[in-house]
Amino acid sequence: MSSGPIYWIGEQAGITYELTKTTDGRVFVRYLPVGVPAGSTQAYLTIGTYPVANAYSVVRQLAQKSGMIKLATKKGVAFYNQDSPTNVYMAYPGSNYEIEVFDPSASRAQLLAASGKLSPVIARKTGTTTATANGTTPAAMKALERKVNHIIYWAGPVSGDTYELSRTAGGSVYLRYLPAGVPVGSSKPYTTIGSYPVANAYAATKALSERVGSIVINVGGGGVAFYNLSRPTNVYLAYPGENVQVEVYDPSPSHAHELVASLAITPVP
Repeated sequence: MSSGPIYWIGEQAGITYELTKTTDGRVFVRYLPVGVPAGSTQAYLTIGTYPVANAYSVVRQLAQKSGMIKLATKKGVAFYNQDSPTNVYMAYPGSNYEIEVFDPSASRAQLLAASGKLSPVIARKTGTTTATANGTTPAAMKALERKVNHIIYWAGPVSGDTYELSRTAGGSVYLRYLPAGVPVGSSKPYTTIGSYPVANAYAATKALSERVGSIVINVGGGGVAFYNLSRPTNVYLAYPGENVQVEVYDPSPSHAHELVASLAITPVP
């Protein structure tokens, strides 16, 4: 569909990926929740990839204009207009592609842009465009930490569950809890713990937790956790001194909140 990279934020539990290409070469990946048909007119998380010559230089100049708010990112440059905080624009050095991150929740759009999770889609040999999901064990998860160079979080052992592990090219790791009888790779949504490499994760998460629409959840260890009113199924968590941001997803918002509030989310032992 495209001769250049197509950016996304990796897999998410229970999501359909809607792909659109315009005649001028722009490509949009939209994340549709369970039950939402392709073509829906409702607004959902969307990642746009646009061909722009010297994109990094162009975006960097735009970020310096009046009314633009720059975001701290692991690499590259990112900004949003204070009049349109739901749309974040990004580019990486040496790239001829501009990236736009849109979400109805401004705080989530900004969090995703700053998280370091954006990466080009990498196709499997079979031609599909998702990260490979595999069954795993706590010991294998611990061994993986050395490869991704960051802590991997989970919600502790659950009797009878299968632990499904997915990893993106950008180093993000997703651990999904599959009930007995549910096969690895199932498209149904289940409890998922994401561990994302994010520079100064605590500061980035704390700043977003203070925005309008964010609800803070008290956690121990000096950590910060919050969810946005527009997306209560997803809770974001970070601790001081770590470069890892944690996302706790559950189809039941109350369960996601309980997992975080009860301090069940910990590093894999």
